[in-house]
Amino acid sequence: MKVSAAWVCGGILGIVAGLSGAGSASADTAGGPVQVGDAQYFSLGGWNCSIAADGAVGCDLAAPAAVMNVLYLGAQVPLPNVSAIVIDSTAAPAHPEWNSNGSHTLPGGNPALAPIAQVSGHDPQFSVSYAGATCQITYSGAAVCTSMGHGFSQRGPEPFGY
Repeated sequence: MKVSAAWVCGGILGIVAGLSGAGSASADTAGGPVQVGDAQYFSLGGWNCSIAADGAVGCDLAAPAAVMNVLYLGAQVPLPNVSAIVIDSTAAPAHPEWNSNGSHTLPGGNPALAPIAQVSGHDPQFSVSYAGATCQITYSGAAVCTSMGHGFSQRGPEPFGY
């Protein structure tokens, strides 16, 4: 009888704790993204990124990349000195945004995304979706953003746009 009473009391306390949020992480403490106006801001690895309500996505790189390869009309086109990358049109691949001037970065930097629980070994480590755009750190550690039928990624020293 004592074991049953302890089990019932423990179950009730567990339900109350679960309903009150005790012992669980809150979305408020998990980090990014953060909504400012009509855009969401977050950091993705070493990038500070934003996604606008129209699905445009851009990231300011922590350090400018010496070159970015962009797939344009079936050919890789190297573009130099890339400080930011953007997808802002359905008609053009992801491309450098040389005049970003930190437009994807909030004062003090963007909040990091909270890690997501991986079900399989191929699920992303971090991910955010907003306005039809998705950015994530893949299971292999590559940063990837897609929107408007295009995307960009980086695993290694050079970003790639398509």
